[in-house]
Amino acid sequence: MEQEKVKAIQEWPEPKNVKPVQSFLGFANFYRCFVHDFSLLARPLTSLTQKDQPWVWEVAQKEAFYQIKIAISQEPVLAHPDESQPYTLETDASGAAMGAVLSQRKDDGCLHPVAFMSASFSPAELNYDTHDKELLAIIRAFEHWRIFLEGTEHPVTVLTNHKKLEYWKSARTFNRRHVHWHLILASYNFLIVYWPGKQSQKPDALSRRADHNEMEHSPQIMLPETQL
Repeated sequence: MEQEKVKAIQEWPEPKNVKPVQSFLGFANFYRCFVHDFSLLARPLTSLTQKDQPWVWEVAQKEAFYQIKIAISQEPVLAHPDESQPYTLETDASGAAMGAVLSQRKDDGCLHPVAFMSASFSPAELNYDTHDKELLAIIRAFEHWRIFLEGTEHPVTVLTNHKKLEYWKSARTFNRRHVHWHLILASYNFLIVYWPGKQSQKPDALSRRADHNEMEHSPQIMLPETQL
């Protein structure tokens, strides 16, 4: 279970160009206050993001990348879950995948990650619109961390950058897919809160890992609702 909580970090692939480096550093920067000498540790990577800097991926860059992944995957960054305290769930969906971070506020007043998640969408799910992909990211996260999130005493605060999801629980009209999803989420105590894009970069970076390749939308055979 411990390895599963940080699998999304441990399997983060090595960058092949500057853009994935920027994404990784943007994610890691959220936790820099917990990592001793983070600026020094990350210097071989940050230098790659400077203007006109040639691309170099050698021992120093590899070592910095892996040491940061290790630092994020253990204490004092990673925290042990405490069922007596509220959870915060941050989710995001990109075109091809979803990412999520489960956190709790600890004695230092800061949100510490409890677990990370990153997963590709299936070919059928790639055809969903943005609203449904963002909602599916929430459902996937709840199901993945069911052992922590089902039947919590405190409501789980779900942070999303898709504002329309704030009102999803109170919507009066659902299609059959939404009815099914509503039943899945019925066993969880949660509140969806809109979290603007710039503040949702942690799950966003997980959903845009380079190994989640953008897949072309495949034509889907749509069955009549009576057969669903």
